[in-house]
Amino acid sequence: MAHKILITVLWITILSTNSLFAKEFDSTHELPKVITPDKHRVFIRGVDGSGGLRFPVMDYLKYEPINYMLVNGFDEYAALNAFSKQKDQTGGSRQYELEYRYLDKFRLIYENRRLVNVPTSDNDSEGFRFKESYKGFGAGYFHPLSPNFNLGVSLRRVSLDQATTIGTVTFNFLPTNSGIGIMGRDFAMQAKGYVPGIHLEIKPMRWFEIHLGNQFYNIVGDDTKVRVDSVPFTFRNVTTNVMFYELANGNVNYTGEKTTLDFIFRFSSWFATRWGYSVEKYRVKYNNYFIFLGDIDSSVVYSALEGSQKQKMEYSSLNITVEFSKSFGE
Repeated sequence: MAHKILITVLWITILSTNSLFAKEFDSTHELPKVITPDKHRVFIRGVDGSGGLRFPVMDYLKYEPINYMLVNGFDEYAALNAFSKQKDQTGGSRQYELEYRYLDKFRLIYENRRLVNVPTSDNDSEGFRFKESYKGFGAGYFHPLSPNFNLGVSLRRVSLDQATTIGTVTFNFLPTNSGIGIMGRDFAMQAKGYVPGIHLEIKPMRWFEIHLGNQFYNIVGDDTKVRVDSVPFTFRNVTTNVMFYELANGNVNYTGEKTTLDFIFRFSSWFATRWGYSVEKYRVKYNNYFIFLGDIDSSVVYSALEGSQKQKMEYSSLNITVEFSKSFGE
């Protein structure tokens, strides 16, 4: 469905842009086929994206009841949670970019993105609140294979912060368990490292370009989980709240790829728009993971089970970019 929308938008934009240039110039043959590279040029971009999202905590919660049954035996409630289908999540992102180019070959770029899940009437009952902050700074070299083709490589230093919170309130009316329960969970992951990339730029016309890029992630960091539950318990008509808590920490490897495809339409020397599609697929693997549950035996068993599992981070989005640029020097 996303590909069909992208193709439709692309054709509409091509037709409207072609009409724009036809009105502005008597003949398109009077224009050079490609833009002569500036000595210095600075770009400022704003990127909005939206699409399907799956974040690591969703996999953690899917495996949690299975781990419980492996330790404690079969449980109907845990089995129901283990095999119930998780609701789809939608993500929304906003990214700002600042880029400097020298002769269009040597480039410096800074990126800052915020990604969140967008609650809907279908998935808000699960109480997820996910946000990711991404910052990247790097350099690239793009070699002109011909006036219409550039092949480039890049290297970024990136930092990634992910945070997920789950807060629920329960109302219990059982004789042995009546009252209000509060359950709160916080998940946090930070990772840093260097991310190489390879890129291809196709410039068939002065006003139209196609950019394809692939970045390869293999970064490391830390992961922390905190859980505090307050569960009501009634005994002899006296209700008290029983506290349950857990704390987990471990090192993580964050590996995967990000693929981007952009169609660029240059309306003038200083303004352009991009219509694109990106696919991000990563895996989170634990190292030196330990979870404390209040007693050593349970903590050791659960640490081995949870530390061996892998989690997915996936985001596929349609992106719209507004770009402004200014040249300096000759």
